[in-house]
Amino acid sequence: MIDNYIISTMSKIEKLELELTVFNSKRALSNIEKNIEIIRIGNSTLIIDRNSPKSGYYNRVKGFGDGDIDKLKSILNTYSKYNIEPFFEVTPNNITESVSKALNKEGYANIEQLVYMELNELEVSESNRNVDFEIVKVSDANSEEFVDIIQQSNGGMDISKEVVENKKHYFYKPCFHNYIAYSRGEVAGMGSMFISEDAGYIANDYTFEKARGLGCQKVLLTHRINEAINLGLKSLYTDVVFGSISHNNMKKFGFEDVYTSSFWAK
Repeated sequence: MIDNYIISTMSKIEKLELELTVFNSKRALSNIEKNIEIIRIGNSTLIIDRNSPKSGYYNRVKGFGDGDIDKLKSILNTYSKYNIEPFFEVTPNNITESVSKALNKEGYANIEQLVYMELNELEVSESNRNVDFEIVKVSDANSEEFVDIIQQSNGGMDISKEVVENKKHYFYKPCFHNYIAYSRGEVAGMGSMFISEDAGYIANDYTFEKARGLGCQKVLLTHRINEAINLGLKSLYTDVVFGSISHNNMKKFGFEDVYTSSFWAK
């Protein structure tokens, strides 16, 4: 039996992560506007973006379990209208033999495990400060520079000036704080913190190759934890690939595993 605290925390994270997904669809730097829909079928939440049919992130089923096996055809048919093969994100309380067999029968296999983590004892940290790095918060003044940094991190993605102009304001909203790390005047990395009520979600960590292994993300994470304290947040959450370097790094900062979701795809 799963502990009640874990179930409660899992519900909070699921709600926050869904909120973040919707926000990400609005601020996405794409020449094709996202068109996300949220549909409920039984206990399952269907995230659908007909404009991004190949995106597993924007076409996910959350909450699928034993109680919805008889609705699986209906769920798949909802996506098939848009020629979409969705991903299924299955939480540990829902991953039963019956669920596995039902998904396998439709051609789905477990391809990845994502760990959701929590830090609920926020303490000001002086550790991992590194004088070689300067952290600058994204604002109106440097938002276009930040969009350019994002483009560089994605291999020079091609987006129009109109998209930049329309989307840059999302990166300094009160609910979405972004930070740039500089080393000797050059961009080294970046990271974000999405905020909802008294909780923050750590995401979008990236370090450019020339700055890797020098402690850039440790400095960025320390900065965001301290910022969360200044903002009066009670908890921080994040997600990492199970067994990854990021998973280990988050543990070093005191983040604890809450649950592991399995991702199923065709």
